[in-house]
Amino acid sequence: MAAGCSKTFLSLLNSLLIIFGIALIVLSFYIYNKYESIQVIIGVIVLAFFVTFISLLGLIGTLRQSKCALTIYIILVGLITLVLLTILILLCTRENWIITNAIKNYEQYVNNPKLLNDDKMVKVTRDFFAKLKCCGFKQRNEPEKIFDDIEACRDRNQTKLLCEDKMKDDLNRNLVAVIVIHAILTGLGALACIMALHVACSANNMARYPNFQSRYR
Repeated sequence: MAAGCSKTFLSLLNSLLIIFGIALIVLSFYIYNKYESIQVIIGVIVLAFFVTFISLLGLIGTLRQSKCALTIYIILVGLITLVLLTILILLCTRENWIITNAIKNYEQYVNNPKLLNDDKMVKVTRDFFAKLKCCGFKQRNEPEKIFDDIEACRDRNQTKLLCEDKMKDDLNRNLVAVIVIHAILTGLGALACIMALHVACSANNMARYPNFQSRYR
């Protein structure tokens, strides 16, 4: 009975993750068609295939009760859960440090000559800041190649919030939601590991004691 519940949970969870991975792949193609830049979607594609691979591994291991597949699944999900737990602890204890460094690193990225010389990446970055409704990082409309072409930033007489301040406000405002999401993902990862371990142990017991196989159905 318990093993059946574990199999049902793992099957449902991994099926949903496969759908999520496919959705990410579709999203990456949509973004590529919009910006025609492989650099924009490479991270999304890698994440999509990684999620899909792990989910397929877990689903196959669960349905076929493959100890090998479940062992690999437990190791991978366990590592991901540890990473998520580490991030969660940092978010709860060093949120100001994380926000400051995130903004600083993004500012360096925006001012990187490689980005400014790539028209496709400039367009992606420009669209992001247009939605953010800010003009420039530490100074108004800097870098000019990005912000001068944003309609809301063309009127230099109009006061606009700098992106450093806007991003800091948005990150602080959304921090609770980010922490909750990380907590849920960490909990699901830990639960998936426990359930997968239970299914693997049940499969091992059924292989060793076939006379008691009916107990785990």
